[in-house]
Amino acid sequence: MKDFKYLMLILSLILVFEITNSKDANAACTVTSGVLSETEIKNGCAATPDSYEIVIFEMYLCPSAPTTPTTSATADLTNCSQIFDNASGATANVSQGDSIDLTGTYTRPPDGSYTHGYARMDNTFGITASFEIDGSMDGQASGSGVFCRTVTGSGTHSSTATHSDESVCSSTEVAAGKYTETLTHFDGVGESWKVQDTASNINGTSASITGILVDSNGHLASTEGEVEKLEGLVAFANPITFSPSITSITMSFNLGEGMSLNTAGGDKIYLGSGPFQAIFTTN
Repeated sequence: MKDFKYLMLILSLILVFEITNSKDANAACTVTSGVLSETEIKNGCAATPDSYEIVIFEMYLCPSAPTTPTTSATADLTNCSQIFDNASGATANVSQGDSIDLTGTYTRPPDGSYTHGYARMDNTFGITASFEIDGSMDGQASGSGVFCRTVTGSGTHSSTATHSDESVCSSTEVAAGKYTETLTHFDGVGESWKVQDTASNINGTSASITGILVDSNGHLASTEGEVEKLEGLVAFANPITFSPSITSITMSFNLGEGMSLNTAGGDKIYLGSGPFQAIFTTN
């Protein structure tokens, strides 16, 4: 059972979506001797954060794609096997290359092949990041310099506004704080409210994710004000097969595109969350 606990990460760690200034995914930032390019940041690029924090309630494995929520019904998961449950929510804090263990009830699925996963989670993400740039930039909260980082705080990304206090820059390196971002919209500020979005070819794989913002009943939210949680449908790059011989699962984490960087006007730097994933091998 201990080894099985790592299985739930195949779902939880790839359910973070691009929610920054543009609906288009950014190319990876070039890193030269540990330093990022100011020009690339101002054009929009994706980099690796120090850590991500997400909250998971339920996870399922499915032999085929389940029906997603509508404004009058929850997701139809009758053909799926629930593998994790924590009604209060279990917090996962993920760093590049690390494995984690969440508190909750785990259930091994029946032997078979699973092509999809489904997760119910909170619509908040904690991001911690610090990095060096090859030119001085300004923090949205304060400061300027070549060392920029997230600050301890929180904000919301919606269709009408986004946070503007998450970054600080300085001339010397300082430890980053955790900034908690609440998501109620899958597109840029000023764009029509988007309640559902799909990201394909995550981190260069054939995996795809559909993110769905739901209300307190688990129905597709009818208005942005109704958004309470996030649900995600994952199409795996390769099916997950369980057989009696499976005794353990080896996990590795790819946070390569987990932080989206962009200009917030002039030299100001915007930091937001982006997609990242867990890669696993059954043994």
